[in-house]
Amino acid sequence: MILYEVNLTISNEIADDYMAWLKPHIQAMLKFEGFIKAELYQNTEQEDGKKNIVASYYVDNENNLQAYINEMSADMRADGIKRFGDKCVATRRILKLTDTYTCDEHSTGM
Repeated sequence: MILYEVNLTISNEIADDYMAWLKPHIQAMLKFEGFIKAELYQNTEQEDGKKNIVASYYVDNENNLQAYINEMSADMRADGIKRFGDKCVATRRILKLTDTYTCDEHSTGM
């Protein structure tokens, strides 16, 4: 599993319009091969005049993510840049799942 994370810093003056645009954008991303689900987080520690959002996309493997990056990412990014210019800054990172841990539901505690 690959986590493709997009960290967004959005000017408060466009925040409502940006969020209205972002939700259908995420739905479009989920149509690409290998994209399984997306989660949207808001950072609770905001900068003055800005909103910080994280869009996390779960992709089944590195090949499908690389195909998206090579073939479609420029077009997907261009629409947001055209609409919002420098009032939104995006950074990205790619994380590969190495381990998963869960709590023991049957533990009795102390």
